[in-house]
Amino acid sequence: MDALDAFDRRLLHAMQRSPRQTLTELAERVSLSPSQCSRRIARLEASGVIQGYALRLTPEALGLMVTAFIAVSMEKSRLGTPRETIASLLACDEVIDCHSTTGSHDFILKVKVADLAALSHFLSSVVSPMPGIRDVSTQVALECFKEAGPLKVQG
Repeated sequence: MDALDAFDRRLLHAMQRSPRQTLTELAERVSLSPSQCSRRIARLEASGVIQGYALRLTPEALGLMVTAFIAVSMEKSRLGTPRETIASLLACDEVIDCHSTTGSHDFILKVKVADLAALSHFLSSVVSPMPGIRDVSTQVALECFKEAGPLKVQG
């Protein structure tokens, strides 16, 4: 992947903050012609800098009122193949993010569910029975101040 120049960074910055703007508006914002802008976007997509485009939904509109963070510790004998061990969790629609972490837990899951009863059901029927689970710790988010924010792309 080639290094990003100042135009690439301005382009990515503008695209993250206003993804529905037209190519002409975007080109004006970053001081490029629409054709130059289009070529740069195509290059950034082809190189994997731009991973894709997504539709963001309001969880509450879908009845998903509870966000929880589930810290999972695995039996040490299972840590050699964590991707196999947690593959079933990654397939669950409730799981929004999953990260391998340092510290006292091996993985952190971010989940969105309808209510506390749904969270309890998810923990007891999906997470806890999973082979190799040593410990599970859950924290429920009370309020979200920023989520899926834009990445810093300015030099």
